[in-house]
Order: sequence, then C-alpha cells, then structure tokens
Amino acid sequence: MSIDSEDNKKVNDNENAGEAETNSETAECQDENAENEWVDLLGSGVIKKKILEEGEPDSRPQRQQVCTINYELFVEDEIIEKQENFEIDLGDCDVIQGLDVSIGLMNVGEECLLEIEPRLAFGSKGLPPKISGVTTVTYKLKLVSTREEDLETLSISERKKKGNKKRERGNWWYCRGENTIAVQCYRKALDYLDEVEGGIKLPKSEAEDITDSALQDLLEDRISVYNNLAAAQIKLESYDAALTSLKTVLQCQPNNIKALYRQAKVYKAKTDIAAAMKSLQKAKEIAPNDPDIQNELTKLKQIVEKQKKTERELAKRMFGSTLKQEKKPPLSKKVD
Repeated sequence: MSIDSEDNKKVNDNENAGEAETNSETAECQDENAENEWVDLLGSGVIKKKILEEGEPDSRPQRQQVCTINYELFVEDEIIEKQENFEIDLGDCDVIQGLDVSIGLMNVGEECLLEIEPRLAFGSKGLPPKISGVTTVTYKLKLVSTREEDLETLSISERKKKGNKKRERGNWWYCRGENTIAVQCYRKALDYLDEVEGGIKLPKSEAEDITDSALQDLLEDRISVYNNLAAAQIKLESYDAALTSLKTVLQCQPNNIKALYRQAKVYKAKTDIAAAMKSLQKAKEIAPNDPDIQNELTKLKQIVEKQKKTERELAKRMFGSTLKQEKKPPLSKKVD
C-alpha cells in the first residue's frame, strides 16, 4: 500500500510539473506573438506598426527635438529609398506625416516596421514612378537618438545649411499642392536664415571670421524663402500675408522680378488694378521681354478697358435718363 501511494504521488507530481512547463511555454509563445503583432497606431487603420526591437523605456522624443533615424522605404519588397543617420526636426514636416507621427511614438533604440496608407504617406499624387496615389508603403524604421538644438549656438554655415534644407522641403510640399505645409516649412527656414533683433548672434569662435560675403549669401537665401513663402500664401488666398512677405523682398531687392510679378497678382486678386499695373510696369522696365509679364499686362489692360466701357455705358444710361426727363412736356391741366 505504501509503495503504491508513493508511486501515485510521483506520477501526480510529474503530471503537475509537465502541465506547469506547458503553461509556461504557452505564455512565452503568447508574449512572443503579442510582440510580433501589427498594432493600429491611430485606431483608424492608416498607420500599422510592428515592433522588431524594443527601445529604452520612457525615451520618446519631444516636438522640435532633432531625431536621428535609419529607414528603408519599401513597396512590394522593393527598396525605394534608404537613409542612415538621417536627421529630422520632429513635427516640422521634414518627412511624410505618417512617418513623423510614428517617430513621435517610438522610444530611442526602437526598431519597427510601419505600413502607412496614402493619406499620411504620399497622397493621391504618389511618388512616381514607383509609388502610385493608392499605394500603401512600408517603412523599416529605427530611432537612433534624439537631442535638443540651440539655434543661437549655430554657426552661419550651419544656419545656411539647415535653413536651405527647410526651404527645399517647403518647395517639395509646394509642388505637391500642400501649401499649408509648405508655409510651415518656409517659416521654419526663416527661423534659421532671418536676422534676429540686433543682428544674427554669432558664436564667439566665428564672430571674428565671418565675412560680408557669408552674410550676403544668407540674405540671398532669406529673400528666396520669402519669395517662395509669398507664392504659397497666394495659393492659399492669404493675400495680406503675401503682400507682407513680398514687401520684405522688395525692401532688400526693389527690382526683384518674381516679387514684383507676384505683387501684381495679389493686387489684381484684391481688385486694386492700378496698383497691379504699377507693379507690372516696373517689372516690364526691368525685363521687357518676359512673356509672363507681358501676358499679365495684357490681361490687366483688358480689365481696365472693360471697366471703362462699363463706366461709359452707366454714364450714358444716367445722362440719357436725365435728358429724357428734361425734354418731357409738362402735363396739361384740365379746365373744369
């Protein structure tokens, strides 16, 4: 009896141990599967994420921080674009919106896969010839590091490089018809290229070495950004803001053809035809053979002629009515 009881106890112990081991393996598999699952990042299905490697806990980047990333852009297993140690300013539209949002939800050191639908990727325009307007793209992404950036410590050459990078990104968005985002990029470019109150503050190491040529280059870049900013503002019908941007350009370069032409377009949109003609006449003096200026002048002259014709017809009707009243015979009185 004692031997049988002991044997039964051993059997039960072995069964319990085996069951515990099986449960442990099941839990590990479930954890592993959970880690490898795609997660709907925004709850709308637009961005899906699968973590490949966990990062440092509680190390998500903050808006405006400089983020260094590695990424590969795939479409149907074909690599379209690859970047290593690529720097972006989080929230500044330096990359497509879906990527920018995803980076803000990563920890430093984290690596993941992303599936991003067109709405937050390359939109209806796509990225020809590889990416159509209905293509969902895949990114393999790693957040390498983050850091703060102190604008006042940047050298002139660093300001120029960073500002022009923002300008080029603004141009990219502008060409895609994303004018609101383009304006945002241009304004950020001006943070790097604009003079602050009292002039650009130079680091002590560079203050003695800076040349008039370098500052002139910075001025040229700044003027280019203001001109592009005005173009985007015109597209958005923000005419007063566009006039302010163009005024800045023309204060520095009174004979800037693009600024004069755009200024005329704004005045025309605001129905100030006289001011528009004045801007275009000046532009024509500088560039008499420019076809765009000539075409716009022709349109303005047609508007002026139409206005004059309308005024003549109105005056004719008014004076004609008055003359009829004057020629009309007086009413005869009846004699009782």
